[in-house]
Amino acid sequence: MTTPDQYTLLYDGSFDGLLSAVFTVYAGKYPPDCVHITADPNDTDLFGHTVSVTSCAEHAARVLERLQRQLGRRGIQTLLYGFLINDKDMPDTFLRIVRLALAQPDRPNIFSDYGHPDVMQWAQWVKTVGREKHHMEAFVRFEEYHVQSEPEPIYIARIEPQFDILPLITRFFRNRYADQQWLIFDVGRGYGVYFDKTAVHQIRDLDTPGEHAVPSERERHYQKLWQRYFKSATITSRINLRQHRQMMPQRYWRYLTEKRPVLP
Repeated sequence: MTTPDQYTLLYDGSFDGLLSAVFTVYAGKYPPDCVHITADPNDTDLFGHTVSVTSCAEHAARVLERLQRQLGRRGIQTLLYGFLINDKDMPDTFLRIVRLALAQPDRPNIFSDYGHPDVMQWAQWVKTVGREKHHMEAFVRFEEYHVQSEPEPIYIARIEPQFDILPLITRFFRNRYADQQWLIFDVGRGYGVYFDKTAVHQIRDLDTPGEHAVPSERERHYQKLWQRYFKSATITSRINLRQHRQMMPQRYWRYLTEKRPVLP
């Protein structure tokens, strides 16, 4: 009895890339149980076949359209949230979720089947990513900068989320600050989104120090006021650090005005 060939599909880590990998599995008629999808070049099988998948917008669109017809907009959102989790098992779980959906064309809501281990795992990932999104919407702190040659200030916020949730929070801030120019930059991933009051643009460089942009005097004034208020409102004898860290995890403190040293 021969052992089935093992196939490792190497993709670029993007959502389109993962959808393209799924397209490759079905178009190439690979045995799904013998397929491993990964974005890590070191995560390959020495004795198996490695296939490099090029991200293809057309192939990704075909897979997405097929899934959207069955799962609807909410189902695609669920897939996207789970995709953003930083877990090496996500691509293979994604493929199994797609197989489960396509095997039950008359059942649009497969994500309600919590008795299925892959569905349950995906639901946990979605909850984790959703919690991070909620935290970012609450803990983002903008600072007012004056940029040379710009008549109006720009509001800049730096974040370091655990997951790549910037695409998920952009709409929230676009609706909330529709009359301002703002930029949110993911320091760890090296990219951000800039809103110019009309459209959102993705950027790859953030050069705020030095001569190009400086915090406004009004910004420094309001930071001082906020820090003093935060300090005066704190009842030292009733501080519960454990509960405080649960409600405001410490990894967010770096960019919170109230957690920085008090300005002179």
